[in-house]
Amino acid sequence: MSLFVVSSDWRFKEKFKLRYKPSFLSLFTMTEKALYALRMENPNLLIVDSKLGKNSQEAFVEELAHQSPACPILLCMDETLHLPERIQQALTLHTTHRATLDWVNLFEHLDRMASAESVQEEALYHPSGLIGESESIKSVRKQLMQYANHSCSVHLFGETGTGKELAANYLHSLKYPHRNMVAVNCSLLSGVLGNSMFFGHTKGAFTDGKTELKGFAYEADQSTLFLDEVENLSLQFQADLLRLLETGHYRHYGDTHLHTSRFRLVTASNEKLQHLIDKRSMRKDFYYRITDVALTLPPLREHLEDIPLLCSHYLKLHAPEKTISDQALRLLETHHWPGNVRELFSTLRRALLRSHDSVLVAIHSEDIALA
Repeated sequence: MSLFVVSSDWRFKEKFKLRYKPSFLSLFTMTEKALYALRMENPNLLIVDSKLGKNSQEAFVEELAHQSPACPILLCMDETLHLPERIQQALTLHTTHRATLDWVNLFEHLDRMASAESVQEEALYHPSGLIGESESIKSVRKQLMQYANHSCSVHLFGETGTGKELAANYLHSLKYPHRNMVAVNCSLLSGVLGNSMFFGHTKGAFTDGKTELKGFAYEADQSTLFLDEVENLSLQFQADLLRLLETGHYRHYGDTHLHTSRFRLVTASNEKLQHLIDKRSMRKDFYYRITDVALTLPPLREHLEDIPLLCSHYLKLHAPEKTISDQALRLLETHHWPGNVRELFSTLRRALLRSHDSVLVAIHSEDIALA
């Protein structure tokens, strides 16, 4: 399933781009490219904006009628557009004026289309990305599935390399399979620049602010906001974010107008949040707001029995013609893995580079020592 949108107005296209994944959405500025794409693919819906740059809407619709695509077309009509009867009969055409376009109903319809596409693709990838059949990993996957479709905030705690972003993506894909997750490293959200990146800013709000910026809060609306390394948020930013989480309202930097953003919040940290409260680097009210559910991702040393599956998964992705030796597996299962799965994959990547044309991938103790 797919959606085609044709417009020369970036704001119009941005509404779709922020909501849907590239696998579902195709955006076109040039009508010639849209016509060519329609000869190659039959989308489930074609949306034609009234703003088409130098190419008039009437000329484009005339070309569509001549090409006769089988897909239904939603035409956001220009006030001056008059379509001959023959064109209307040649197309499966639904018309509306741009100013009165019902975005709520349109997105509800598109969400259903995109959800159907995600069901068809579900068998193409591992459901969570968290590979393993140990009890600890199965427990994590079960908990993620349990909470995924709720609107509760979820906090993920785990050492570096344990798969916190994979877990966040899994939570997101189950609730919003057709939308993009907005992932932000909290170390970026400091000072005025970090505030404007998150909440957006108006044109001219500060020196070198030459264009308007929508911000992460705007992008996350009706989707998932993933804040990684949440321990790096300043107390002031926690206060600013807390107001958004409680009311759904925020302001662009340099603006007095209220904006609304509703999203599901997922946070992650390498440090236990209670320690941050003890150090007075995290507000208690912020802690309570982001921890409706708190999950811990186990370090690799606690599920070493998953190493053969993890190795097999990595080789299938990067070198499907190769296999790892039993001796190498035994060696890998004796290591402590302070860097967890990320360290394991780094070791495998290094071993693959050294294997050259050999089908069998060997790993030596010095390979792990470098990790």
